Amino acid sequence: PTALLDGDGNIKLWYLPGAIDPMHQKNVWDSLNLLRVPLEESIKKLCNHGWRNDQLLFRETTDLVGSIDLSPGWYQQGHGPPDFHPEVSRLLKSGREHNGAWQWVNEMSEFHVLLSGMLAIIHPRMYAAGWEALIQLDMEVKRREDMDMSSILPSWNSVYNSVSIMVNCATPYHMDVNGWELWLDMLVSVGDYPPLDFVVPTLNLWFRYNPGTIITMSGSALEHGVGHTNGNHACLAYYMRHNVHQSVGV
Repeated sequence: PTALLDGDGNIKLWYLPGAIDPMHQKNVWDSLNLLRVPLEESIKKLCNHGWRNDQLLFRETTDLVGSIDLSPGWYQQGHGPPDFHPEVSRLLKSGREHNGAWQWVNEMSEFHVLLSGMLAIIHPRMYAAGWEALIQLDMEVKRREDMDMSSILPSWNSVYNSVSIMVNCATPYHMDVNGWELWLDMLVSVGDYPPLDFVVPTLNLWFRYNPGTIITMSGSALEHGVGHTNGNHACLAYYMRHNVHQSVGV
């Protein structure tokens, strides 16, 4: 286990190998079958939406592949406060209860509590702000009578308000632009694959990225990426949107 600090003593990255026990790893991987349909559809709908939908990054010879995003409340691209309100991500809107995404959120309820508990230990101020933002979002939703958001929020057991699920997909070097430099994104790696590295190129750091590893990091400050592998690999990337916190005054 490793903690990376900047010159002012702020923790920018936690490297936690073996943080997830084999039972939870298997449960997380098995849960992805609930998302088979939207994952497959994400490949069919590949277009100019950045690297996350670049077909060259996905493993070809595999049974499960794709990249989707889930959120109980965020801003669509090009929309933000104060002129717009947060919306539920497409796969969690009302009328889509049978695409597996709703069931996946419920299936992951206990695991999301564990991840949130981890954040409460390593970054208590972010944990507190995350829950306060969700509480304020719920109050705003009731005022606006947003049925989509009021339906999914009670089931959303993560302090993070967004998750990207990337299955059998490499990620090129990138930084995440929707967070805040002092926040820590949480990356959960599961599957069955040969040795793989998580790379922070600007600092020339290479971390062994075995199944069961959790990396929490300032994704908006540190460039990072993960290469291809021949085994089955999934990354669940949890993060918060700064403009959502801005919209509810947290």
